[in-house]
Amino acid sequence: MKYYLSLDSGGTKVAAVLYGEDLSRRSAAVCGSLRRNTTPAGLVKAHAMELVDKLGVRGMRIEALYGTFEPYAAEELSKVCEIGEIKVTGELDMGLSAAGIFGDGILALCGTGATVFARVNGNAYATGGYGAAVSDEGSGYWIGRQAFIAAIRDSEGRGPRTSLTDAIPEKLGSGGRDRLREAIFSIYRDDKRSPTASVAAFTPTVAEEAERGDVVARGIMEESASLLSAQLSYLCKRYEIPDNVPLTLSGSVWRGNPVFTRTFLDQIGNRPVIIPKLEPVLGAPAKHKYIQTGSFTDEDAEKLAADYPEFAYDINRKK
Repeated sequence: MKYYLSLDSGGTKVAAVLYGEDLSRRSAAVCGSLRRNTTPAGLVKAHAMELVDKLGVRGMRIEALYGTFEPYAAEELSKVCEIGEIKVTGELDMGLSAAGIFGDGILALCGTGATVFARVNGNAYATGGYGAAVSDEGSGYWIGRQAFIAAIRDSEGRGPRTSLTDAIPEKLGSGGRDRLREAIFSIYRDDKRSPTASVAAFTPTVAEEAERGDVVARGIMEESASLLSAQLSYLCKRYEIPDNVPLTLSGSVWRGNPVFTRTFLDQIGNRPVIIPKLEPVLGAPAKHKYIQTGSFTDEDAEKLAADYPEFAYDINRKK
């Protein structure tokens, strides 16, 4: 049996699946981020070793490594197993393939970071995704950061009252709103993830408060979705992308976040939207199946989701 490895390396975590040439499951893993621009060097090394151990690839022969990952990930894996081909397919290809799109398509990726990609007539385009240090408008990090700013302004009496001021310290285990300052500084002492990842992790909290009716939280979500839809609009106008090219979604921000999703979809017109059944890490085996047989059906997607339930994508359920 020949084996293939798919990696999806993001700003908060890495997802990985090791599968056979018949698409059968060998192993799967999730570990912390390997991105050196968001994660301290010591953590990157620890996460790489965690990935190797969870996958159980020591001493194996892997025909090909596919996906979205940094050179460091391939280097560390190559130290413990033999890899035939190393191919960075990228977030666009992985995201479209996970949605069953193997031709022209648009991907609105919104996780820790946010980027809008398009593939049209064999050409690839993108906008956004400049990183947390510069601008990741519409992203999970952007949402979390706006929530922290709103809570600080509320606590200092220079902004509207918001339930986020209570929710942030509660989530961080520091107590109520009077412990906000202490709670915020605790993210810099977290030795298990970077401050960027810690801030982005508050997106579900903002979504919950928005659903409960907090005006400030709802405003953050609506503005974030509008920023992402504006990037989509720019990309389509700039490169004259036809209205019939389908759009798919990817990333943690969409999940269990109806205010964000509804706002975005209300602003994009009549473009067809495909909600994926799979997370991007399953884009590699999906494309593998498509190349082998010339098709990838809904039944194929459902089987992959059943084989890898931890990587099934349900937009209505928080991860």
